Amino acid sequence: MRKSLRLAIILTIISSHALAAKGKKGAPKEPVATMDQGEDPTAKEESDKKAPVVKPETEEELAAKQAKIDAADAKKRRQRDKFGLFANVLVGFGKAPLWGVGADETAGKTTSGTLMVGGYYDLSPDFTLGARLPWTVGSQRQPDGGNKTVTALGTLELMGEYRVTLNPFARLPIFFGLGVPTAQGTYNDEAGVRQTYLNLMADAASGYRDPELFGTKRLPLIVGVGFDYQRKALSLRAANKLVLGLKVGGELPYTQDTNGSYELKTFAVRNVTSAGVAYEFMDKPKLYGALDAWLAYSPVNAVEFKSALGANPPTRLQFVVEPRVGARFGKISPSIGYIFPIGGRLADSSSSGLELHCDFAF
Repeated sequence: MRKSLRLAIILTIISSHALAAKGKKGAPKEPVATMDQGEDPTAKEESDKKAPVVKPETEEELAAKQAKIDAADAKKRRQRDKFGLFANVLVGFGKAPLWGVGADETAGKTTSGTLMVGGYYDLSPDFTLGARLPWTVGSQRQPDGGNKTVTALGTLELMGEYRVTLNPFARLPIFFGLGVPTAQGTYNDEAGVRQTYLNLMADAASGYRDPELFGTKRLPLIVGVGFDYQRKALSLRAANKLVLGLKVGGELPYTQDTNGSYELKTFAVRNVTSAGVAYEFMDKPKLYGALDAWLAYSPVNAVEFKSALGANPPTRLQFVVEPRVGARFGKISPSIGYIFPIGGRLADSSSSGLELHCDFAF
């Protein structure tokens, strides 16, 4: 009995150890991770990162980007040269109206040629100084039917311009000038009167656009403001200029006239309002067409005539147009235009001008 109990205990212990060993053997082994066999820890981090989301640009952002591109393009196309010279030849035809001595009276028939030279220098990108001086030669028809060649120097003009930038394409030029009274001519001797008439003819041929250049015995003061727009092939411009001509000498001859009286005014006043458009219709070579127009108003002429008979004075308004064509060859820009009046005294006297111009930039 006692042996049987011992045997049973021994068998129980052996069977329990066998079952425990079997359980350990059947359990799966935990794998050992290595750099070669296991998963890279950084791979999980990279996979957890989300791909960046590209936000679409707004209309404002697109417009701002395009504005930057346009501004760079405009600057490249419209680069201004710091220094420039020009030469201008104006060939005039017709008769110069004699302001203040009758409604229809004119100087004799004249063919004139005005050579004007000048230049400018940019002290800064916004401020420019310049000067110009005309000289005219002409063949005047005399009362006896013959012709006489006459020459006359015009007024030396010194000018300045300050440009206010409104946007990459538009500027507001403010300009001013002062003339040196070098224009030749008088009112009371034959030779001087011929020079005065020749300068009047040069003024008429230019369509009354630049009275500051041709006033005999006058010191001109010029002020004005304009608008200039340039974008790619298109250019638009407008300006208003006021010219005051201060008398610095000269006297009218004493004459008896039952039709009225003459007066040499202390100030001559003229206002010129102009506008123009130009378009570059060919890139290589650069060719462009342009049309300029201006309205000249002269409330006070250098010489005024007061009719004793109550006759109406001649019109003080003059409208003029000038179509032009030109080209740009590097630093040289020639152009040709024809100045002709529409209505007014210049049209009545058949005054007009052929203008040849050339700019030289450096």
